[in-house]
Amino acid sequence: MDKASGVNIQFVPVVVGGNRGAYSLARAFYEAYGVKTHIISPMIIGPIENSRILKNHIQPDIELPEKFFDTIAKIERNFPGMKKIIIGADDRYAEMLVRLQDRFSEEWIVPYVNEDVFERATNKESFYAACEKAGVPYPKTLVITEFQENLPFAFPIVMKPANSPAYQGLHFAGKEKVYFVNSVEEYRGTYRLMRDGGYSEPIVLQEYIPGDDRSLAVVTAYTSPEDGEVKLIVFGQILLEDHTPTGVGNHLAILARPEDSITEDVRKLIAETGFTGFSNFDLKYDKRTGRYVFFELNGRLGVSNYYVTAAGHNPATYYVDDLIRKVDLPPVVNKREALFNVVPKRLLLKQIKSEPLRKKVKALYQEDKATNPLNAEFETNVKRRAVVWASTINYYRKFKLHPPKE
Repeated sequence: MDKASGVNIQFVPVVVGGNRGAYSLARAFYEAYGVKTHIISPMIIGPIENSRILKNHIQPDIELPEKFFDTIAKIERNFPGMKKIIIGADDRYAEMLVRLQDRFSEEWIVPYVNEDVFERATNKESFYAACEKAGVPYPKTLVITEFQENLPFAFPIVMKPANSPAYQGLHFAGKEKVYFVNSVEEYRGTYRLMRDGGYSEPIVLQEYIPGDDRSLAVVTAYTSPEDGEVKLIVFGQILLEDHTPTGVGNHLAILARPEDSITEDVRKLIAETGFTGFSNFDLKYDKRTGRYVFFELNGRLGVSNYYVTAAGHNPATYYVDDLIRKVDLPPVVNKREALFNVVPKRLLLKQIKSEPLRKKVKALYQEDKATNPLNAEFETNVKRRAVVWASTINYYRKFKLHPPKE
């Protein structure tokens, strides 16, 4: 049942992965339609544990297609003839669904582009070529396949894998999502670390754009595969990021707000890449030029996707209205303010150095426009509440050990 319109809609939402983003999307489906989401994951971890809005399917061998489709077949047997929509909660699972989408029956909606489009849009090297062609600003970039000592920009630089899904599945000592490198010696050591850790694909080297967490931003867009029109653009200013080695780049606090300067650039990039469905862009404000530069396109909803729901644009309704109900959706650019935050309020205020932003955060809390997606009133399980509380408080320890560097 669509709670807003009263229309009775029969479908089964399925999310692959068990992170905060998976729970956030499940919460979006529950809030819009009152349905439970089926989660397929290798194990039960904090965000998806003891929840009343989830049905967990544990599949330790989830990356083996035959094992994965055993779980899919189980869901099909439980809901014969009913439409099912399946979504990946992170890069690895989104890429897996793109690769396997032709193996699903007609009962399933797999809301992703084909492999060629997905690869061109999400691979950083081809994404920067799209930026260049579309006239969209991006950092000075060099993509290498072997060590290259003479670089076209000065240190410090940023190093990261060109192929995020391939890198995500690797586990090795010293691994970080993104590496900030201050000298040629660190550059050489980081290159060796990535190669010895099993990453054999191209590596992206970029100029470092100065600025703290508040210079960072995220944009979530939805483009209909029905007509190719961009139906939703929601900008978010990052107020605080995770600074632990394996969590760098994870957004902890986001201020959803209007930002008209990025709208046309987003539309240009989506047109240039041919991407449809939900896309998620990482940006940074370059105070030297007064423009936002684009770092990458993620072919999925972000882990912190609930900032979109908090701003009044529930992603679940875009999937359902566009792909199941076949509603003609109007294009929307967000004009509302809302706060997404998973750390203690006091810690967030301590980390924000801008007094106007501190006042904004306090005001949003007073106006009941601040949300932690894991803190839902309908989740009454005592064990779950204890785990959410402990994980929230644990950010004090994380920031003591790994404080922001700038």
